[in-house]
Amino acid sequence: MPEKRGHPLLATLLTIPRLRLRYAQLYQRVERQRTWIIELAQLFEVQDKLGHPRTARQVKREVAAFLKRLEQTARERPDDRPVVAHIVKEVRHRWWGLFTCYRVPNLPSSNNGLEIFFKDLKHHQRRITGRKAVHEFMLRYGPFAAFIDYAETFDDLVKRLRQVSPADFVKARVALQKVETRLKKLYRFRHHPKEYYQALETRWEKAVAARQAR
Repeated sequence: MPEKRGHPLLATLLTIPRLRLRYAQLYQRVERQRTWIIELAQLFEVQDKLGHPRTARQVKREVAAFLKRLEQTARERPDDRPVVAHIVKEVRHRWWGLFTCYRVPNLPSSNNGLEIFFKDLKHHQRRITGRKAVHEFMLRYGPFAAFIDYAETFDDLVKRLRQVSPADFVKARVALQKVETRLKKLYRFRHHPKEYYQALETRWEKAVAARQAR
């Protein structure tokens, strides 16, 4: 039986702490930079630890202070400058849209929240229509689909609709009609291009004739 000192397995095991010591400084730097990402993500939480909603002004102030602190760290630690510059650049580039969710109630604060919302919306539409593809529904109703609540009862729906003023209802109806008109034109152009062009030429001739008659 070979002695422990010369055993090949022991020699292999001894290389592990040596490698760890070699990359210890790099590991500490990466671990420190990882804590920045975690702290930044926590700053964008919609609610505080007590469950109270946070305001856009509050989050904006805390994020700005965090970025300023990061820039100070970069001046003291040259090795962290590339990572700090990248974080600051990405946050500043998206600054205009980062705080909308705090001003609009029930708006998801991240892409994951939006994807879950659209996934649930499509899932319910597939159950209602029995169709696998629901993109036509999404195109037709667009932002109006966000007002659908599949969990509410008919009485709850009537109660919610009574809160809408007649003026707002007419305004929303006109906006929806514009979307439907545009989609109808696209459908005719794709499926009946000949009739679409003929109707367009007729409208053009009438417009020219009316212009000349003036």
